[in-house]
Amino acid sequence: MTDLIYEFRSYRLRPGAGPRYLALLQLHGAAVVSRHLPLLGFWLTETGRLNVLHHLWAYTGLDDRAACRARLMADTDWTEGFIPKGFPLIETQEGRLMRLDTGSPRLAGAVAQRRQGVTPDLSIGPVSTGALHCVTFGGDAGEALIGTFTTLSGEATGQRVTLSDHGDGPGLALPPGNPANHELMRPASFSPLR
Repeated sequence: MTDLIYEFRSYRLRPGAGPRYLALLQLHGAAVVSRHLPLLGFWLTETGRLNVLHHLWAYTGLDDRAACRARLMADTDWTEGFIPKGFPLIETQEGRLMRLDTGSPRLAGAVAQRRQGVTPDLSIGPVSTGALHCVTFGGDAGEALIGTFTTLSGEATGQRVTLSDHGDGPGLALPPGNPANHELMRPASFSPLR
């Protein structure tokens, strides 16, 4: 689990387009993209940078990443099906490659299943769950840890990125370690990490 390369991508969507993009992804994209890319999670932000869709992938190396992405771009269900519908909703994209510093059993389970693909259950209703997760950039890991990573390439090289559950409490507490940024986010209903 620790020798993998983790890719954390962030898509800033047009204002208000988050639910629409997730619905398109649920109906037309998640099953296709996860046929080729090793998916761990999709989240839509609730605080911080709004209308941002974060997603997490795990590859065995840069060659694996390149091969997976080439297979995806050769799939007309993606290039002619999802891209023309979903990509016009995206304003900007950012990506960072990371190494895992501390993982959890939950992350290990998602990593073990990452090549199985997802088939969204369209009967479940909402495109996101009621759970709240957090992503922090910089700072220390808090409780209910999913994983802590170090950025190797991309924005803020060397910066720590932590994914965790928000927990069951009704309020907010100052994140530990004075992070540069803290965002609450809701997992997509079809996200392996939810």
